[in-house]
Amino acid sequence: MINFKYCVKEVEIWKKEQIAQLRIEPQDTPSIDFIASVEEGTEDRCDWTPYMYFKQFVTDEMLEETAEQTNLYSVQKEGKSVNTTAKEIEQVLGMYIHMGLVQMSSVRAYWEMETRLPAVCHVMSRDRFLKLLTVIHFQDNLSVSDDAKKDKLWKLRPWLQKLREQFLYIPPEESHAVDEIMVPFKGKSHLRVYMPAKPHQWGFKMWGRAGQSGFLYDFDICQGAENPDREKSEVGVTGEAVLKMTSTLPAGKNHKVFADNYFTSVPLVQHLKERGIHYVGTIRMNRMKHCTMMDEKELKKNGRGSMDLRVNQENNKAVNLISSFVGIEPVGNVKRWDCKSKTHIMVPRPAIVETYNKFMGGVDLLDMLSALYKFSFRSRRWYMYIWWHTVTVAVINAWNLYRRDQKKLNPKKKPMPLRRFQALVGTSLTSTGKAKIRCGRPLSSPEETPTPPRKRLSCSVPLDVRRDGIDHFPIWETRQRCKHCTGNHFSHVYCEKCNNNNNNNFIYIAPFKNTGLQSALTNSKNKAN
Repeated sequence: MINFKYCVKEVEIWKKEQIAQLRIEPQDTPSIDFIASVEEGTEDRCDWTPYMYFKQFVTDEMLEETAEQTNLYSVQKEGKSVNTTAKEIEQVLGMYIHMGLVQMSSVRAYWEMETRLPAVCHVMSRDRFLKLLTVIHFQDNLSVSDDAKKDKLWKLRPWLQKLREQFLYIPPEESHAVDEIMVPFKGKSHLRVYMPAKPHQWGFKMWGRAGQSGFLYDFDICQGAENPDREKSEVGVTGEAVLKMTSTLPAGKNHKVFADNYFTSVPLVQHLKERGIHYVGTIRMNRMKHCTMMDEKELKKNGRGSMDLRVNQENNKAVNLISSFVGIEPVGNVKRWDCKSKTHIMVPRPAIVETYNKFMGGVDLLDMLSALYKFSFRSRRWYMYIWWHTVTVAVINAWNLYRRDQKKLNPKKKPMPLRRFQALVGTSLTSTGKAKIRCGRPLSSPEETPTPPRKRLSCSVPLDVRRDGIDHFPIWETRQRCKHCTGNHFSHVYCEKCNNNNNNNFIYIAPFKNTGLQSALTNSKNKAN
């Protein structure tokens, strides 16, 4: 609906005219052309790697503070520190990112012999990883005041606040969509909500402002009615969410904001217009006072694509839209399927509808990207689900920033897809600046507690494969410990088929019948003994 209104003696008057035809004083008609902010650092990022883009949002300071609070919490909880570092927290994030690329039914499956993933299991032991998951912390429980605990997210607030600051550091795009974001969660929490129209019906609700590219600039966790005694705002609770999400947009730059009828109201459009922010959104009829329009039955009589100026368009169902910068003209045509005639027909489409459809999907695009390569952890601490989701969003924002830079620096070069970008981020987090885990006893250090001895993994292949009698050819190499003998014996021979690992695990070869190799293999075994 193109709702344009002006005030005469504080009385709202609705005029049935095009926006361009309305007579308003010249000083009250500023340009709607977007004034782009000067983006600094694009040239400096010409040699950035995916890891550096990710560290733009998840900084070393955030990791250092997380490691410090984790050690403190482990002392408060168990009486001894886990002695973790920021580098080890980085490895945990890298392992989580790799788990999202290769998803399995449980965390332990990444270390099991049949399904182990080297990008995960070679970084740290399973027990160490699970231990860190139980004690990762972000806030000192003993130093928080009672007023700070009124915030239901006080345990995660330091991380959320700093991550939000890093997101806001990036210059915003022209068009932004404000919508709800659901973080899936089915456990017990006072912040859990039920939304039947969402793909994930149970979870935590977030307000988000995302650009057309899917870059999340601002967000906030919905905590319900924060102050029930406060007077109701004229824009409503959802309108307050839009005002909060757009409060970080620079005023007077002619940014365009899009939202659905859950948020839209006429006072909201007025508030944003006063700050030089333009708005387009669907709106409910009960939020338009003194605006008489054709009802849905009248529009249906006029046929599909019919519209009433202010604009109430009939498609399959009447849609009401409101705008402060775009009108009906130019009216375009789109191809749609007609169920009655069983053919495609051309349907008129106003410019406001085309603009809304083009720029409204930023948050939906972010939801789609975040669900592609995201591993679902289980935890008793409900706020950890929000933390893992913010890590996933940080990867997506890093990828979007990389694509923006590539478009400016190398427009002819096709940017790497999200899957490869995420894989490079995960590999860099687990390997950059970290020492490789070596077999044997760890180096002695007065600050570190010795690790307990671990059970040696069995490298034998399934018995069905060993005894199938097909393509089991012996290969002679440097002797290794025999995987067949129960004693501490060695052998120079291993099977070409059964050696399905990269580190050449040697096994004793059963005698081959009628091949002439039986005596050679027997002699090899005797020498080993």
